[in-house]
Amino acid sequence: MSRVSVTAITHRGAIREDNEDCVGWSGWSLSGNETSSLSIESTIHEPMLIVVCDGMGGHAGGAQASRMACELLTAPGGVTGDSVAELTAALRARLQLTSDAINDRADAQPELAGMGCTVVGAAITPDGHAVVFNVGDSRCYRLEDRYLAQLSVDHRRMGGNTLLQALGGGLRVILEPDFFDCPLPTHPGLLLCTDGLDDYADQREIEQLLLADPTDVPARLRDLALRGGGGDNVTIVQVAAPGRPPTTQRVGDAPWPH
Repeated sequence: MSRVSVTAITHRGAIREDNEDCVGWSGWSLSGNETSSLSIESTIHEPMLIVVCDGMGGHAGGAQASRMACELLTAPGGVTGDSVAELTAALRARLQLTSDAINDRADAQPELAGMGCTVVGAAITPDGHAVVFNVGDSRCYRLEDRYLAQLSVDHRRMGGNTLLQALGGGLRVILEPDFFDCPLPTHPGLLLCTDGLDDYADQREIEQLLLADPTDVPARLRDLALRGGGGDNVTIVQVAAPGRPPTTQRVGDAPWPH
């Protein structure tokens, strides 16, 4: 068993009237136009999913899609495995089912036509590892030595903001999510965020803020995005191991160490 610390914040930004971003873990979906930071610390007995979703398709549809994705993806049970390959396969299946469910809801309610969302998340295992995954352009960062590294892959057209894939969105396609396996680091840990952060905060500033080791990292990153114009909803979730991080990394289909 291991423990994990999660701190989350979401904000509609300086221009948007509503917030289509959403944070999910343990079957909960959390959003709001202007929230304060929310922190939890939990003991992990089975893989726990934490996700950040960015809605699209108009406010009603975008907010609905991101909320559905958060609740369906992080519902307890169903995402398990004794190896990286097995856990990745379970995540891939749940992502596909969630995308299909969002499209089914849009088909049943014409006012929600085209609704969809991006997602970035981490599945935290009882041995203190994380499997990072994403569909769309929401991102995951971590510090490597003294440099900010992006662990996710942007699924958008080169030189533009057109998404190449998302959950739902009216497209009945086989998703190709990206995955990255690593030990869950201690503070500042992993950062899951929507593009309201990276589009409006300079990455060097993000890096310097993390190196300064401040308290309440998500709130300070939100403030960076707002000072940069805040032209979009912005959501940041910090996921970290409270204790010393693991020193080994698994690859392929090796079993989780016990």
